[in-house]
Amino acid sequence: MAEAGVAYEQLRQRAYRFIRQHGGVVPEDVLIRHVFGSAGNKRLWAPLLRQVLSDDERITLRSDGCWALRDDRRNGHQVPLPVDFVALDVETTGLRPARHRMIEFGAVRYRDGRPVERMAVLLNPERRLPAYIAQLTGIREAMLVTAPTFRQVADQILAFLGEDLLIGYNLAFDLDFLNMELRRVGRAPVVNESLDVLPLARRLVPEVGRLTLDVVCRALAVPQTQRHRALPDAEATAQLFLALAERARANGLHDLDSLRRASAGVAPAVVEAVARGRALLDRAHLERIPERPGVYLMRDGQGRVLYVGKAKNLRRRVSSYYSQPLGYTRKMDGLLESVAEIEVVETGSELEALLLESQFIHRYRPPYNSQQRNHESYPYIKVELANPWPRVMLTRQRADDGACYLGPFRSTAAARAAVELIHEVYPLRTCSRSFRTAKSYGSPCLQLALGRCLGPCVGRADREEYRRMVRELLAFLRGERDDVIDVLHRQLTAAAERLDFERAARLRDLIRRAHGLILAQQLVDETVGRAPVVVVTPSPEEGAREFLLIVHGRLWAQVRAPAGERDDAVAARLRAAWERAQAAGSWPVDQESLDQVHIIGRWLRQHAGHPSVIELPGQPDWLEVVRLGRSLPETTLLAGQLDEEDAPPDREGTGVPIVLGGDTATGE
Repeated sequence: MAEAGVAYEQLRQRAYRFIRQHGGVVPEDVLIRHVFGSAGNKRLWAPLLRQVLSDDERITLRSDGCWALRDDRRNGHQVPLPVDFVALDVETTGLRPARHRMIEFGAVRYRDGRPVERMAVLLNPERRLPAYIAQLTGIREAMLVTAPTFRQVADQILAFLGEDLLIGYNLAFDLDFLNMELRRVGRAPVVNESLDVLPLARRLVPEVGRLTLDVVCRALAVPQTQRHRALPDAEATAQLFLALAERARANGLHDLDSLRRASAGVAPAVVEAVARGRALLDRAHLERIPERPGVYLMRDGQGRVLYVGKAKNLRRRVSSYYSQPLGYTRKMDGLLESVAEIEVVETGSELEALLLESQFIHRYRPPYNSQQRNHESYPYIKVELANPWPRVMLTRQRADDGACYLGPFRSTAAARAAVELIHEVYPLRTCSRSFRTAKSYGSPCLQLALGRCLGPCVGRADREEYRRMVRELLAFLRGERDDVIDVLHRQLTAAAERLDFERAARLRDLIRRAHGLILAQQLVDETVGRAPVVVVTPSPEEGAREFLLIVHGRLWAQVRAPAGERDDAVAARLRAAWERAQAAGSWPVDQESLDQVHIIGRWLRQHAGHPSVIELPGQPDWLEVVRLGRSLPETTLLAGQLDEEDAPPDREGTGVPIVLGGDTATGE
């Protein structure tokens, strides 16, 4: 009997410690498995367990069939697993709340574990919708044009959330965007109690390696009607939470606090990430990839280019897709699953790789290139000098109409900010009147009443004063004077002093964007206006050198000098390319060549004075250029390369070299 008492006491201590370690409440079948090491018939073991624990005053059997600590507040069912909550999700124009905006809000309210109310609303982000977001979500820009702004629906969203518990999948992302939007409209942030389902999934579904919402839903047989839309994702999150709650109970987690404790310390997972690619990519892709600089193209089963990248070491870069997580980025979702082929183009240097990457992105417009730009849409700032009363505006097309065109510019937002900034300082007209017929005069618009226009339509404007302002703004856009910025800074200070922080923030953003646009234009002007140079780089051909002839900021020609070719033969090819460039004369930077000018301009700035950059005099001695280029040590050439791993995105006449066999010759 004494031995039985000792054995019972050991079993009681084992049960007590287990219940305490699992939040104070454990289902009876779970406790049986732990105490007796048996997963057999519960009806056989339950009577013995109850006999063992009947004399333990620290433990009690609850009416729901769970064993609980008597002094634990969960014994009284005070904080059960939540069945009343609001599940929410948002879709956005990007990943950074401070820079990007919400485009859709979706939420579903649950009562007693059942959905009772839903809310879904598209939101006008008041900016362009990125193409990859439209492709990812199915939301089109036309759908958002007539949608309300966040300011118009903020009250409805807050009313729907109320004081309920909020749940979401990677909830911090959604709440960060929601609270940033609330901050923009002067509202207090949401401070509801919240629960993130993502760490619970990591804790309770360890068999799933890739913790995206759709993968975890499939693992638990949770239906998901549509991916990357706010309301369907919110509904899937709610159903997933209820499924996880069942697993939680089976693991002895019966209340909100125990759920939080169980998921505490779990590192935040990357949601919608590409994750580790070794399970998705064929290792055979790596077999023929060299450890040299170049460009890689990822293609799908139909041969379509999905993504273009460049690297200093192609093999190392492509290998990283197999072994390293690519980070949290919705825009890369689905890339690795779709890759059927990886093509590489070896280059001798990173400068060539940068230029070739840009050319490929222009040609193929890959859907997964986050930095891709539609160069055809790069805007110009147009000043209608041929009009009696010039207007400043944005345009996509350049015409021979007597107007002054500045640009093109790679950032539409910055160009628009510059025009808006000009109208903050100069009261110039914004209407489309031609002022060539009588119909252009009379009937002034609201701008005159607001003091934002001098009123040439009603004869109030002084022509000389108007033209003076036009000359000043042109000098400002060319970077020749900064007093316009000074005026804006004074307006910003005045707005802040009278506590008009919304206007102050708007002026600050205008100044920052306009300043960036002017700096970019100065880079273009500097690059186009500089003396021609030859850049000497390594070659993918063993022992060869590449001579890149850069004229007016573009790559005019690329000449390969194989190891066995005589210096005078290489010099003759360079001289022929130079003579064609001289005959062509200068030509303006257009939308097609702007990216290339930016790439070359940044590269030349970074490597100013480097031995591999040979400045050309008016009449170059091409034989001397070749001898100098060939005399440079290989290590010197390699030292002149960029250190970036990836960079944004053409090559005679149009800026595109023509490859003929092993040589890159100039176009005719």
